[in-house]
Amino acid sequence: MIGDLLLKLNLLLSRHKAVFFICLITLIGALGYGISRLRVTESIFSTLPKGESFEQFTRLVESKNIINQIVFSLDTDPQISSDEALTLTEIFEDSLKRASGNYIKNIQAVRPDIQQDVYSYSYAHFPEFIDSAYYAHILQKIQPDSIRTSVASAYKQLLTPGGTFLKQFVVNDPLGISGKYFRELNAANNSSAMTVEEGIMFSANRKQIIITASTAYDSGNSSKHVELFNNMEDFRLKWNKQFPKNHLSYFGTFEIAARNAIQVKQDSTRTMGIALIAIIAILILYYRKILIPVFIILPGIFGGIFAVGLIGFFRPEVSGISLATGAVIFGILLDYAFHFFTHLRHTGSVSITVKEVSEPLLTGSLTTVLAFTALQFTNSVVLQDFGLFAALSLTGAALFTLIALPIILQTLSFDYHKIPAESKFFNIPSVPAKFKSASLLIVAVLTVVFLYFARFTEFDSSFESLSMQSDDVKQREEKLTGINPDKDKRIYIFTANKQKYQAEQTNYAVYQKLTQLKAEGKVREFVSSVAFAVPTHIKLERTVRWNRFWNAQRQAGTFSRLDQAALANGFNPTAFDNFKDWISGKIEDVTDEDELFYQLGLTNLVDSNPQQTTLITTLTADKNQLPFVKAELRKMPGVDIFDRGELAGSLLTMVKDDFNYILLISASIVFLTLLIVYGRIELTLLTFLPMVISWIWILGIAAILGIKFNFVNVVITTFIFGLGDDFSIFVTDGLLNKYKTGKETLKSYQSAIILSALTTIVGTGVLFFAKHPAIHSIAFISVLGIICILIISFIVQPILFDLFVQNRKENKRAPVTFLPFLLSITSFTYFLAGCLFLHSKLVTILILPISKKKKREMINRSLSFYAKTVIFSGPHVRKNFSGTENIEIDKPVIFIANHTSFLDILLAIMLNPKIVLMVKGWVYNSPFFGPIIRYAGYVYTDDGPEENIEKMKALVADGYSLLVFPEGTRSKDGKIARFHKGAFYLAEQLNLDIQPLLLHGASEVLPKSDFLIRPGALNVRVLPRIKFNDLKWGTELRDKTKNISAFYKSEFAAFKNEMEDTGYLKHRIFTNYVFKGPVLEWYFKAKWKLEANNFSYYNALIEDRKKILDVGCGYGYLSFFLHYKNENRLITGIDYDEDKITIAENGYNKTANLRFLYADVMTTQIGEQDVIFLNDILHYLSAEKQLNLLKNCAQALNPDGILFIRDGITDLKEKHINTKRTEALSTGLFSFNKKTDEFHFFSSDDIRGFAKSQNLTFEMQRHSDKTSNVLFILRKSIF
Repeated sequence: MIGDLLLKLNLLLSRHKAVFFICLITLIGALGYGISRLRVTESIFSTLPKGESFEQFTRLVESKNIINQIVFSLDTDPQISSDEALTLTEIFEDSLKRASGNYIKNIQAVRPDIQQDVYSYSYAHFPEFIDSAYYAHILQKIQPDSIRTSVASAYKQLLTPGGTFLKQFVVNDPLGISGKYFRELNAANNSSAMTVEEGIMFSANRKQIIITASTAYDSGNSSKHVELFNNMEDFRLKWNKQFPKNHLSYFGTFEIAARNAIQVKQDSTRTMGIALIAIIAILILYYRKILIPVFIILPGIFGGIFAVGLIGFFRPEVSGISLATGAVIFGILLDYAFHFFTHLRHTGSVSITVKEVSEPLLTGSLTTVLAFTALQFTNSVVLQDFGLFAALSLTGAALFTLIALPIILQTLSFDYHKIPAESKFFNIPSVPAKFKSASLLIVAVLTVVFLYFARFTEFDSSFESLSMQSDDVKQREEKLTGINPDKDKRIYIFTANKQKYQAEQTNYAVYQKLTQLKAEGKVREFVSSVAFAVPTHIKLERTVRWNRFWNAQRQAGTFSRLDQAALANGFNPTAFDNFKDWISGKIEDVTDEDELFYQLGLTNLVDSNPQQTTLITTLTADKNQLPFVKAELRKMPGVDIFDRGELAGSLLTMVKDDFNYILLISASIVFLTLLIVYGRIELTLLTFLPMVISWIWILGIAAILGIKFNFVNVVITTFIFGLGDDFSIFVTDGLLNKYKTGKETLKSYQSAIILSALTTIVGTGVLFFAKHPAIHSIAFISVLGIICILIISFIVQPILFDLFVQNRKENKRAPVTFLPFLLSITSFTYFLAGCLFLHSKLVTILILPISKKKKREMINRSLSFYAKTVIFSGPHVRKNFSGTENIEIDKPVIFIANHTSFLDILLAIMLNPKIVLMVKGWVYNSPFFGPIIRYAGYVYTDDGPEENIEKMKALVADGYSLLVFPEGTRSKDGKIARFHKGAFYLAEQLNLDIQPLLLHGASEVLPKSDFLIRPGALNVRVLPRIKFNDLKWGTELRDKTKNISAFYKSEFAAFKNEMEDTGYLKHRIFTNYVFKGPVLEWYFKAKWKLEANNFSYYNALIEDRKKILDVGCGYGYLSFFLHYKNENRLITGIDYDEDKITIAENGYNKTANLRFLYADVMTTQIGEQDVIFLNDILHYLSAEKQLNLLKNCAQALNPDGILFIRDGITDLKEKHINTKRTEALSTGLFSFNKKTDEFHFFSSDDIRGFAKSQNLTFEMQRHSDKTSNVLFILRKSIF
């Protein structure tokens, strides 16, 4: 139906091309405006999972110079003077500013007074920085001997040449009380032993000058990383050329990001170039027309513009990574055009192509779009944006392919008739019948194996595996930062709290813990603000401790001994007044604290705002020690730890959750959509199963080969799912087309699928040549996925469809449907379980101390009861028993019955335990029930007449009756075959009457050699006994056999006619339309509900009339009914709706006596007919055509023939309004029926007048309570 609607739309647009192109250009212009509004963010942190802690970390990373620092190193002569070093550093700083543009900030080449400021600040706040343990050192230093020694040493130091800073240090603390603290401070914060001279930082060996800076832009901006890197490389080369003795090297994380971005771009450009050339070559080779590849990419281009344009309107800010990743769906976008052009070559007609391709294409598009839309509910922003882009682009491409592309081809006069024939390379042969079972078994075994290994699928959580870092970069990182990326790892410790003092307290506890761990060798180094920013309450506590320690008595004693020692060494009495003021707490801090903290980089470790204070500590440790360190820190309340590995682990959890979510939600959406579209669980499973199997294969093979999923290639899984969904839907549609219409479209679809798969494999397979690990990781997963889906779609789907549908149709059997299949499995399982139970019961009965006669009675009762439970185990099969009152079980008799199904045996023995059967070898020797029936006394046909006679005499003597199937074997077509004489011979020899048993419906429920117990009815009728010696049956055995056989068949025919009413035949007729569309199945049920009684009425009036013409037969419901009621009738259905006729003609269950013709009845020779139907047909014709058709029918009608006319008449004005409304809907919106002329309804007088003019009898009957439909019955007299 959707195909017809799109075809009508295309015809409308083709007549108004100017309007179409104006609308198209306007739409593209609007989308262009949407694209202009788009803001693309390239920050890698936009990919992080949502959550309060993650977002806090992201904000801090972006606002603080934590990961965006750059370290520069200039080689120097170790003997360089401070002035020379200062000049060199200033030249470098100026050159760097010019070379870096606006990409670098916070250049710290010279740190004037940094030593003085650190010392002054530490000296002034010294009491706040020492803990209680430090006072033991102070006590040692204020001992009399220690004071004398310290002052003497100070005197010598002051006389030694040196800087003013050292002299100030000695004068301020002649006793060396603070020396231990400053040594520990340097050791804790300067593990590289760097020195600062005149504000310039040197390496430990004084061979390098160290300068630091930071990037001045968003740390996730890859384009600026690349620009800065290029600038720095140019600057490095120029500098090293200009200053060869002052070689420049540098390290910053921006370089790693830039090198990766450059490699990604190089890989993308190279691989895309190769892929584009290869794909174009494939398309030209396949279509052998240069312009077709141009037309093929149009839907993809429009789809991309459509998606990006709409995103610009509804979500102006989008992740650049998601748009780049969205390029992988281009394969699906091309797939739509592949199917269109491949099918266009197959049909040679744009209209037919639009009509036939639209349903599978839109179904595939809808399921894929919904699956991608589900990504909006994932945690990853990248997946959300990717899902939105993919869903919109697929929608745009699908609509463009079906609506715009045909108009463009027509406008450009594209000669699609001259598309060359398909290359044999793309013709995939079907699996030979003899290999189908083996192929299915191989796939099943492999699926089980891969399912086992799929449990071991791994996700790679490492960022490093998706990043490139050369050995040179690693060496520079270790040299300039002290971190060996292969051995060491840096993590970040956060303490956050709404109350500042609590955050400071927790941070201080972390500092103490890290100090302990460093002493134990677990931590290599750490940087904390606590070294200079002690929590307030600790400051107060330590200040009180200092004042308490330096009480008046201790101050006096210490100062007195100090003065004595100073005097002894020749010092001025006031030389150490600063020291005394320091001890007394009278020193004022003149240092600019904010500037000092900025110079030291401590401002990057503190984030404070009205809502929360966050303190950061950076820690470096050996990778082997890191788990222990993190475990210790996590024991502390209020502490959060972030490191790249842990962040990756969180991302991994997110990816796993999203991966499982993608699988579950996408699969559910696709499954439900397919269920709605197909309206059948069977077709849904057939289409869905290849996707499930393919997933299992992909996961299993990846696990076996050690291929890991990661943050990048997991996105490809959605692409594979989308393409696999598309492949499966088109294969299903191709299979259904052959089943419904007999047309072979599967080859066309498979060619397009191969082309799509080949171009996708080429497009993603070239990524094997990429050097970047992230891009390289895409190649294997995508190629593996496409190959798996291709194999499963081309092998499993056709084999399963042939097994359950197509082969059964060709063998005139109903296709397998889900519920009967399950019930059949249940019934057969129950049957086999019952056989095993009866075996055990037989063993039990055999050991009982009772007579064999009693034992046989017991087993026969069990058999009869068990047969009854098996028959009634199928709730979808009705049971009808009649004439059972004719059974006189105490008088043995020979029962005869027709034999069409295995169920006949169960139906017979369930009637009474005293009935035993004559059976053939396959029953008698069956391992399941053979031993049971042998003991029960069943007669084996191959034992011979003599032995069987004696056996039967014994059975009769025990009161048993014998049931014989006179045909000797089951009938394949349900018709009664010739009766053999065996049963009648036994009746003669045993002097027993014969009792006919009519079994009807079993051949429909379970035909011979079938496994499906279909819905239907089992009808059993017991006729009265036939006295075998009654002479009316003849005197000779041959005559009796012949006459009783004729009587049986006559009774069965009457019984069959009675049982096969509309209720019985409904399912039989319905199975001809199963799997031919949910609308058609619904239409049948609705139509049958309205017409069932009418059909019975028609059949009763037709009686034995043979030649029947059904004009406007539609899908052929009435024709099938009349055919099944009497297969000897010659029925012809005619309709000018080719689709309906094709479906009717391809019904599986009909003989050559029923045929359907696609024709216009106005130009078709009707021929001689006994019955003609004109049901709901005349009002589609003009008045002139109506009269001509009626005259033709009257002339074609044989004597005693009947002309049925049903239509709406204008006589019933109020009801006629409903008639016109329903007809308008059926031909307009719903397109159930076609029409070429305007409706022309007539009155009853028109038909009455026509009947009179043609000498036909006239009869009119009301046919509807709601519409104006009536039935006219016109008869032609015999004479």
